[in-house]
Amino acid sequence: MMVPTKNEKVNLSVKNFIAAQRIPHAILIEGESSEEGLALAEFLATAAVCGTPEAPCKKCTNCHQAGAKVHPDIAYVTPLDNKKFISVNQIRDLRADAYVKPHSAQKKVYIIPEAERMNPQGQNALLKVLEEPPANVIFILLIPSKTMLLDTIVSRCVLLSLNSSEQTGAYYDMAEEFINLLLAGSEYDMLKLLTPLEKSRTEAETFFKTLALCAAKKIKDGSAHARVLDRLFDNTKYYLDLLVTNVNMPLLISLAVRQSKGLLDNV
Repeated sequence: MMVPTKNEKVNLSVKNFIAAQRIPHAILIEGESSEEGLALAEFLATAAVCGTPEAPCKKCTNCHQAGAKVHPDIAYVTPLDNKKFISVNQIRDLRADAYVKPHSAQKKVYIIPEAERMNPQGQNALLKVLEEPPANVIFILLIPSKTMLLDTIVSRCVLLSLNSSEQTGAYYDMAEEFINLLLAGSEYDMLKLLTPLEKSRTEAETFFKTLALCAAKKIKDGSAHARVLDRLFDNTKYYLDLLVTNVNMPLLISLAVRQSKGLLDNV
């Protein structure tokens, strides 16, 4: 059984879940890599619907449908029509559907690839079904950091963390300093802080991911600057998209600083 992650602790936990035929009803996959997290979620979903002792066997109809992402008992919950958030109505619909029997497998699986896109109202709506889940349903939430979700949601899930200490810790102080400088309007100091990132796309990627986590945590904790931080969070995704192109690094850093300063100017 090849679990699609590099984290041996997570791999062992997943293997034990499947071997015991006891995949938890609610799983929270925490990881900076959305690709790795989604691969793990889909692996677990396939194992849940497979229904054979060798799950996931990759040979049965359930496995083939899951691999093609057309299995009727595996649903992906994402924002509708390019909306920013997963609406509370979507979660209510999910909750109602969870009590309907599976179509062809023994289990139904709901995958939420960007669980941070649920606002507090949506999270509270989901909490109701997590507290009293149907026996044949599995919820898999993906998130860069568990700090981006309500503690009540996290406490109802089995956490599988793919994050390394470097990813979650080393750049956090830098991200906090950047936000403090932004709120102080210190454009020169923001540029000075980020200039060393021009030399490494990998370090820039880690910083922007950590900046998103830091902004999201401050919003969750009730920051008075939530509006600015919400826009900053959205901008980090744009910078991460640019990093996978042949973007000029000094121009990217300059853009990030200029746009961040503009967030404060436009409030």
